[in-house]
Amino acid sequence: MATEKLSTSTQSTVEVSADPKLKTDTIKVIHFADLHLGMENYGRVDSKTGLSQRVVDFLKSLNFMVDTAIEQDVALVVFAGDAFRNQKPNPTLQREFARIIRRLIKADIKVVLLVGNHDLPNMQAQAHSMAVYDALEIDGVYVARSPELFTISTKQGLVQVAALPHFSRSRLIASLKDQDIEYKDKTLTELNDLMTKTVETFVDDLARQVDQSIPAILTAHLSVSTATVGCEDRSILAGHEITVLPSTLQRPEFDYVALGHIHKFQDLSQGMYPHLIYSGSIDRVDFGEEKEDKGFCLVNLTRGATTYEFIKAPARRFVTIDIECKTDEPTTEACAACEKADLDGAVVRARIKVPIKFKEQIRKDEILAALSSAYFVAYINIETTGEEVRTRNPNLTETQTPAAALAEYIKTRDDLLERKEELIEYGQKLIDELQMRGL
Repeated sequence: MATEKLSTSTQSTVEVSADPKLKTDTIKVIHFADLHLGMENYGRVDSKTGLSQRVVDFLKSLNFMVDTAIEQDVALVVFAGDAFRNQKPNPTLQREFARIIRRLIKADIKVVLLVGNHDLPNMQAQAHSMAVYDALEIDGVYVARSPELFTISTKQGLVQVAALPHFSRSRLIASLKDQDIEYKDKTLTELNDLMTKTVETFVDDLARQVDQSIPAILTAHLSVSTATVGCEDRSILAGHEITVLPSTLQRPEFDYVALGHIHKFQDLSQGMYPHLIYSGSIDRVDFGEEKEDKGFCLVNLTRGATTYEFIKAPARRFVTIDIECKTDEPTTEACAACEKADLDGAVVRARIKVPIKFKEQIRKDEILAALSSAYFVAYINIETTGEEVRTRNPNLTETQTPAAALAEYIKTRDDLLERKEELIEYGQKLIDELQMRGL
């Protein structure tokens, strides 16, 4: 097992090409990530199962992955983190996930489960959401909470999996403290640099342990600096995420890098070997993922010559209808636009702009009826145009705590409501970290 001792050593840039001399028999692998089982946004209860229909959607995509693994005679499934919506999944969700793992094991498919940020407990001593598989010592299931190299005997041959789970900022700060590294007087950039070097050290340790005669995968749950997030191709926000350079992970010791944490499928390899891949989430979480393909990667793992293909899962569609009303009959305009859209089986939102003088003529009940072919209507947002004055929210006051002010602000933004819990949770973490540093 790799040590978690802090090091200030740096990672050199590695640029290599596939070497055909190293080619051996191909081992089939599936790489998927960011299941987030338990997401129930935009769903109703399924009468057959008693589960939220959105949970059923995610299980449908997950079972499609398992069906593909069995049909393709896959030998290994690598899950790159975030099994559940949070670190305390209810027993029903744990049962459904266990059924999936059992299907894979019965098909003689080995499984590696990486611990992601949503799987981690608030306290280090507590069990993470997948700890039961470690405790039961289930043959063929490998769980990684710490940096570790597994050598796995599959039905198609030996595979090495170097596992780098998610590290919270608080855990990395604790590591600095344990090493008597002064951090409280550091700027945010300097602090992030120290944390990044810690992660680089873990990768160095794992790479040194690899037997280069055996195919090797590096799986990690983290942010790579060149990755993009969401349908607008936004880059990772500097200062809010610990990020690593692609060269930190894209090393000749590995034949494929299986990433989790970012929900958008993307290949960051830039023509170099090995492939550096975010498989993305297996189903859509919210409208920020509306235009993204969802699925997993089918990998043909061969020492020095690995290839892969992205397989689309049957994820539920999300559809946004943007309407700008220009006549004195805005309801009629909006209804006509809604009725033209392909909404069958989709989660839908309508964003309607209407001149302020016609605001009172908007009839939401008629617009809702025009959306009746949709699976679920998330919301209908009416934005008036031509306003000159925007009044301040009277519920935002200087006496509020930062967390309370954030929650109040989100209430005023229809475009943020679907991510309310996630934004509040992330905001609280940032507040806690600042307080821990005495800021």
